[in-house]
Amino acid sequence: MVHKIVDGKEIQLTADELAEYNAKQTAYNNAKPSRQLDEIRQIRNEKLSETDYLATSDNTMSDEMKAYRKSMRDIPQNYSADKYDELLARDSDGQLTHSIWSKPWA
Repeated sequence: MVHKIVDGKEIQLTADELAEYNAKQTAYNNAKPSRQLDEIRQIRNEKLSETDYLATSDNTMSDEMKAYRKSMRDIPQNYSADKYDELLARDSDGQLTHSIWSKPWA
């Protein structure tokens, strides 16, 4: 059961409050893929930004570099919502673990 604290006392939610709480929880859970995709795009954009200097006109990118940047741009199309948890997985140090994020020349 869900409770609230009023004047330092734990009180059970009314039926209306519980319905509102459940509706908010459902909406939040339903929006998870959208929140994850926003985070994936933010990470992707940071990774692309880190390699923008490679795409200048006075630099010749290797095929490896081109493939990495293309894989970053294609993430939203190549991964469905059921793969978002894998894309966002992190190790105990907070580093992303999915291989898509690794620069092949680093």
